[in-house]
Amino acid sequence: MKTLLELVRIVTKGKARHIEILETGTPCRNKVMDLYNALSAGTAKTDADAMRHIYGAHPKASSYRNLKAGLKKRLLNTLLFINLGDPSLNEQEKAYYRCQKDWAAVKVLLRMGARDVAIRLAEKTLQRALRYDLTEIAVQASQVLRFHYGTRIGNLKKMKEYGQLHQKYMKAWQFESRAEEYYTLLVVNYINERAAREQAGCQALAYYEKLKGGMAKYPTYRLLFLGYLIRIIAYRSINDYRNTVESCQEAIRAFEAKDYEVKTPIYTFLHQQILAHIQLKQFGQGEGIARRATRLIPAGTVNWFVNMELLLILSLHTRQYQRAYEVYQEAFNHRGFQKLREIDKEQWRINGAYIHFLLEIGKVVAVRGQSGLRKFRLARFLNEVPVFSKDKQGMNVAILIIQILFLIVKKRYSDAIGRIDAINKYRVRYLFRDKALKRSNYFVKLLLQIPLYNFHKAAVLRKSEKYFERLKAIPIEVANQPHGIEILPYEDLWAFAVESLELKFYKRRR
Repeated sequence: MKTLLELVRIVTKGKARHIEILETGTPCRNKVMDLYNALSAGTAKTDADAMRHIYGAHPKASSYRNLKAGLKKRLLNTLLFINLGDPSLNEQEKAYYRCQKDWAAVKVLLRMGARDVAIRLAEKTLQRALRYDLTEIAVQASQVLRFHYGTRIGNLKKMKEYGQLHQKYMKAWQFESRAEEYYTLLVVNYINERAAREQAGCQALAYYEKLKGGMAKYPTYRLLFLGYLIRIIAYRSINDYRNTVESCQEAIRAFEAKDYEVKTPIYTFLHQQILAHIQLKQFGQGEGIARRATRLIPAGTVNWFVNMELLLILSLHTRQYQRAYEVYQEAFNHRGFQKLREIDKEQWRINGAYIHFLLEIGKVVAVRGQSGLRKFRLARFLNEVPVFSKDKQGMNVAILIIQILFLIVKKRYSDAIGRIDAINKYRVRYLFRDKALKRSNYFVKLLLQIPLYNFHKAAVLRKSEKYFERLKAIPIEVANQPHGIEILPYEDLWAFAVESLELKFYKRRR
């Protein structure tokens, strides 16, 4: 079902002008079209939904499997008829799709013996591929044309011309392939975990040095994109955010120098630059870059959600809490939210827990007329973040902290006391020895003073002062901790926690 839903989304978005393979006529084709319409409209989201929609109260499993296979085959064929006049596509993206379609046609024409038309189309496709840095197509097209003019026409000049192009772009493609391999080796460790990796930083720098010469000689779209991403991973892995900003700016200049419109790489490097500005506590610069990035992406796309998350963090760190609430509401209530990967949804749920905390303590006011947030339940929240709950030196820190905060401000004091030993063991095991998590270590230590001194405001402030001074001695901009852990500055969270306390001791029940 997941495959069908994805294909239906693409075909529907592509607005194919007519879909002959889905035409009505026979009962079988009517059922295929019925299934397509149900999936496209969202009325059928699971196999069970679809079977009930097609067959009513008497589902036919074997017939349904055949129907799904038939629809999948027809949707794959339909991709070639999609209208690429989508205004959201820039010229490089349109060129990519056109070249892929035309090159497929060239291969079919050659196989069927229509050589003259195939060669004319291959030459046009090659010119477009060269214009828009489509290296793989350039390699294949130049190879076919070299063979054609050398063995079928006997034109030595053209054979050499296409031969030289083939050699040049083969070398560029080899660099691209190497860059992709390096990037994959680095990223595989970051899919479900966000802890900083010093070793990965050293490896990334070594990879970048191997690619740097190729990037200068063959500045193709894909090689520049992957090469600069690897360089940025190198600096981010060792929390060198100043060099990260410089690398992002250099990458953006390289793509702005292209003589065709570029959006995705520029947005990607703007995003990385915002992350660095957040870590450096350069919130003004970060907000300016975020506004620029917003103009490059349509609402509801994955990149739009990424940019909204950064605007949320920027708002929280500049104490614009109502603005943060509005950003969260806009993103969480957007229909595209349900299409995000589960791990991305988890990140938003963690952000949402902090927004609920601000609502709980009165720093944010729910706006009338807007769809409200569902009531926050701590147990449900913990069940909704299974991946990051296992990331002991990454986002689990943010999850742990919000648990403690809610127990304290909701005055669930007996629960907080019961958690002291477990939380302290976690702190010692995962936070105490990690230099990048020193701020988190001191902040958790601060929170543990609250139940330890019976929730008495004056006693807690007096006993926790030394830990608060240690926290302030490591400002966020020099802490070198992984991005995303400190959703709200710890100094602000500590002030909120203390505000909720009273000048009386909590008497433990025995």
